[in-house]
Amino acid sequence: MHERSLVRALLRQVEGLAEAHSSSRVLSIRVRIGEFSGVVPELLASAYEELKTGTTLRDATLDLEQTPLEAACKQCGNEFRIERFKFECDRCGSAELTIRGGEEMLLDSVTMEETRL
Repeated sequence: MHERSLVRALLRQVEGLAEAHSSSRVLSIRVRIGEFSGVVPELLASAYEELKTGTTLRDATLDLEQTPLEAACKQCGNEFRIERFKFECDRCGSAELTIRGGEEMLLDSVTMEETRL
């Protein structure tokens, strides 16, 4: 399950951000996961709940947003969502496409509590 290694990297990244911003506490983490990223959201969420225990992020919630697989046709310029992994333009039928989204796993935002002096 590679989701565990992804969560470990995510935890390190967010802990580094919290430290860089002198945050006393991370409240929430938002991650975008493309439907063609190879990441299973349920496994990622489960690994997060398990691995955040005992860290400075133990109280932070994880919000996952799934993003669709989208493409642009190189022939006619049509931009569309790829349905059922049918990699051809829904307007002209061309298979010459540029993937525009849906392959990513991105840290979208981190909500932190400020340290009060």
